[in-house]
Amino acid sequence: MTATVIYYTSNQEHPKFENRIIKNLLKATNLPIISVSQRPIDLGGNICIGDVGVSNFNMFRQIQIGCQNTKADFVISAEADCMYPPDYFTFRPKELDRCYRNSNLYVMPDHRNYWFHKEEGATHSQVIGRKYYLEILDKLFEGAPKWSIEEKNFPKERNKKEDIFDKIYHWQTENPVFQVKTHRSMRYYTHSEREPIYDLPYWGSGRDVRANLMKEVKEIYRREDAHN
Repeated sequence: MTATVIYYTSNQEHPKFENRIIKNLLKATNLPIISVSQRPIDLGGNICIGDVGVSNFNMFRQIQIGCQNTKADFVISAEADCMYPPDYFTFRPKELDRCYRNSNLYVMPDHRNYWFHKEEGATHSQVIGRKYYLEILDKLFEGAPKWSIEEKNFPKERNKKEDIFDKIYHWQTENPVFQVKTHRSMRYYTHSEREPIYDLPYWGSGRDVRANLMKEVKEIYRREDAHN
């Protein structure tokens, strides 16, 4: 079974931060990558759709475009604020018609030196059959405009659904995936456990990880947060 990584970004993060995310991604996998971005980036086969704005609607439209531009059996999600270990890219479900989300998932607030566990998983850490994903997205987008910044919580506004999938299946990577939540994210707050975890397998200490990822960027983000 073949797989392609779909990397989607609204390019809201500081370029130095996102470049570190991309550098880690390229280190973690040699799978084909399709990047769907709102500004041109040098990553795999890049499809730049222009500055269409930030919303769940536009995010899933970007994913749809990525799925349309590969013939792989599976697509593996990658986002511009997430760090992935190599084993994340090795999982291949037996079923092509199920959404599998990784329960070994964590969230790091950008001004903290620790993580929270997000056991239910999320869109940014999932593997799914490409044709099945396209079928779901095509149906949800029927009659919709090309882009929309109003539908922040798509598919909730249009389809009265909390998630695009009716049923989610889970698997667990050997090493954790984590997301860095900055105030440039579409949503700063996310549901997760609230017990701080100061060290993660494979990644090490939260203090060191944050220092490396946010180097030269953390003060810029701090000033933006204070201004807002």
